[in-house]
Amino acid sequence: MSYKTILFDVDNTLIDSATIASNVLHQITANYGFDVPAATVRQLVGIPTDKILQQLNLSHVDEITADFTTAIAAHKDELRYFNGIRDLLAQLPQRGVEVGIVTSRTAVEIESDLGAFPEITSADIIVTADKTTEHKPSGAPLEYAVNAHHLNKAETMYVGDAIYDMQAALDANMAFASATWGALPTTDFSQATFTPKTPADLLRVIA
Repeated sequence: MSYKTILFDVDNTLIDSATIASNVLHQITANYGFDVPAATVRQLVGIPTDKILQQLNLSHVDEITADFTTAIAAHKDELRYFNGIRDLLAQLPQRGVEVGIVTSRTAVEIESDLGAFPEITSADIIVTADKTTEHKPSGAPLEYAVNAHHLNKAETMYVGDAIYDMQAALDANMAFASATWGALPTTDFSQATFTPKTPADLLRVIA
């Protein structure tokens, strides 16, 4: 199968960020009197922050979300691409493959945190959590990308590190490749179209 468009999740797919995010959210929730282990938060990374808090049955969702957005921005200089990602993002357009972003981050978070990653912020396709009322694991964000940018779904693949990413792709009836290099080792990707171990493996699948 030849894919003309590859849509990427951001956190722990392109950028090694989930551990930082988990630790920060642990600290912020503690400020509100909640004891939420960072390891518990890590299991939920991949959906919007307010949805994580709702799944944890915490109160003060709006306040914690706002505090988290402010606090995580202070760690933006610690963010790094996974090995091989920069080359992957450079190679795909050279091979005639369009690159897009579908993320649970908001537009504000993309702008404030990811200025050092122009390959992400300058993508022609960027679907943030603000664009849809439903979020991963719903396929709505992927459907939005397809409809807003007139993509051929049969020639489009989504790449992500979390079970929510795969569930979204399945819901949207779209091919899915696991970002195994950033995923938790216990994640069951048995329903993925492809399970590349490295970004270079993904490039070989697409090529």
